Amino acid sequence: MTGWREILRKAPNWRAILRTTPMRLTLRLVVIFTVISIAGFAATWWLADKEFREAVEETLERRIESLADAGDADDIARAVFDAAGRSDGEHMILRYDRGALSIGNYRGPLPEGRLREAMLEDDDNDVEGSYLLLTEKVEGGLLTAGQEASALRNLREVFWRVLVFTLLPTILLAALGGVVMARRAARRSAAIDEALARLTAGDLSARVTQMPGPPDDLARIGAGLDRLAAAQQASVSALKQVSADIAHDLKTPVQRLSVLLEQAAARAPEIAELDKARAEAEGIVVTFQALLRIAQIEGGSPRARFAPVDLGALARTMAELYEPAAEESGRSLILMVRDAAWVQGDRTLLGQVLAKLIENALRHGAGPVEVTVEGAMITVADHGPGIPDDERQAVLRRLYRLDRSRTTPGNGLGLAMVDAVVKLHDGKLELGNNAPGLKVVVTLKSASPGRMTDM
Repeated sequence: MTGWREILRKAPNWRAILRTTPMRLTLRLVVIFTVISIAGFAATWWLADKEFREAVEETLERRIESLADAGDADDIARAVFDAAGRSDGEHMILRYDRGALSIGNYRGPLPEGRLREAMLEDDDNDVEGSYLLLTEKVEGGLLTAGQEASALRNLREVFWRVLVFTLLPTILLAALGGVVMARRAARRSAAIDEALARLTAGDLSARVTQMPGPPDDLARIGAGLDRLAAAQQASVSALKQVSADIAHDLKTPVQRLSVLLEQAAARAPEIAELDKARAEAEGIVVTFQALLRIAQIEGGSPRARFAPVDLGALARTMAELYEPAAEESGRSLILMVRDAAWVQGDRTLLGQVLAKLIENALRHGAGPVEVTVEGAMITVADHGPGIPDDERQAVLRRLYRLDRSRTTPGNGLGLAMVDAVVKLHDGKLELGNNAPGLKVVVTLKSASPGRMTDM
């Protein structure tokens, strides 16, 4: 059972964290919070700006009205001249335009419009900066009053500071909290994924380790998965034990039956049915022995005999053994070894894997049988009818045979034994299409660099 410390050591990467539900929910909440906060700030700023402008506009309107009430155009001009002389251009500007004549404490250009904000500059009158300007038509021309807009600028700065120093840290803290929760959830998900992967690969002893912290949905799912795996393991173990017991208990009586039939055939050779019965009994014995062998392999006992195995040398040995059989059937056996690797395993069992695959190719295939060893991958291919896509997993079951193979010798245990041996070596078995024919690929784990050999 994998320990929790090992799960922590296998810390999930950022992509895995971003794909977790807590992280996605956090990001969505952060986005919603950000949009709402920015909208709230924007609405508050708009209201504050509107109130400020309205207040300034009202002040400027009163100032213009008081100057416009001075009388005719000449009176207005004198009033503006006097008021402009008393006003500080840095804070308030007054200007009366009548034709080409401009009177006031600002002589520079003015933007068009009634109420507007503009950058003004007039060195002669110490005017420089941003002003809110209001222009009204009065007797004889246009009267403009302006107030320095530093208060509005300061208000903007305050809002930006609030936005930067409150909203952004809040977003960052929320995102950081989401990362922490997502990492915790990702580690728990990794423990569940690892257990599922091992269960899928046939390791029914896999369990989700005890998760730290308070119980949550993932902890309950992990506990439920453990209960399911325990029940499945108990069921499969019971089934295997029953199968092994049946095979073991029946092997001796069937062997005795075979001996008795052989003795009977020796005494009465004229009875042909006795030879057929003896052959059937021998076939039953072989089947029982194969079932027992598969049960032993699945139990993992051969792991104690694991040692380094040279796949290239093993493939050459098996090719030499089966070349005569291939020639007798009018076919050829082609072996190609490229950079063959060493693997940690049982040499006898791996030899049986090659033997079973070559025998199947010779028995059910057509054309040359091609055996390729490249690194830690073994490929056996033929050019026969192959196996339909929808039956490639079924042929790995015990005693399963294709309809067209039921009239040929065999017990339907060859590929089941190959699959059991490959799983024992933590390898991978794939049945593919050789177009035409069957291509079987066995991928094992390298124990050390191989040697380059070409045949």
